[in-house]
Amino acid sequence: MTGHENLTEDPTARLSPTARKLVAAARRLLARGGYEALTVEAVAAEAGAYRDSVRYYFGSKAAFIAAVVDSLSHDQSLSAVVETQAAAAGDERVHGLVASDRRLVGDRAAFRDFFAILPHVVLDAELRERVAALYDWYRDLYVEGLGDATAVDEDRLRAFASLMVAMTDGLAVQKLLDPDGVRLEPLFELWEDMLRRALLPAGD
Repeated sequence: MTGHENLTEDPTARLSPTARKLVAAARRLLARGGYEALTVEAVAAEAGAYRDSVRYYFGSKAAFIAAVVDSLSHDQSLSAVVETQAAAAGDERVHGLVASDRRLVGDRAAFRDFFAILPHVVLDAELRERVAALYDWYRDLYVEGLGDATAVDEDRLRAFASLMVAMTDGLAVQKLLDPDGVRLEPLFELWEDMLRRALLPAGD
């Protein structure tokens, strides 16, 4: 695996209580005022922390913003993989990961905040690198979740993991733009069927 060697190599799990408070404060500011509200001073004030706490706990604003991005889907994604690994059958594992992605897309507030940050990520070299590493870790989660329950090698499984991430982000955009017109259930049913056919041994 790249980025993190296993699920225990989780940067969010190592955040101190104060660092978590800063991330939560940033989420509140982001929801109220968009990306422009995320100054280090405003975040510290919102969290009730000292002025330089963001730099003290995260090292740079880019590292802090990456932690905020991770917080938008971290807990749900990690728990989904842990639960999926407990399923013995490949079919159950595919279903579990797809169902998790469906729940994730349903969190419109989290994706709204993510897409508020994304244009700034694309334009900032340090942010691009840090958020790209997060995406790499999330692809690792898919690979680890499916593990040896598929009929494909790790390289091909990682390619499908990229498609799974793209499906989640792309459907979230469509649902945000047209919440009444986009019906997610049949789309995820189709996606699950495609993954089963592509990843699972014949007859599974």
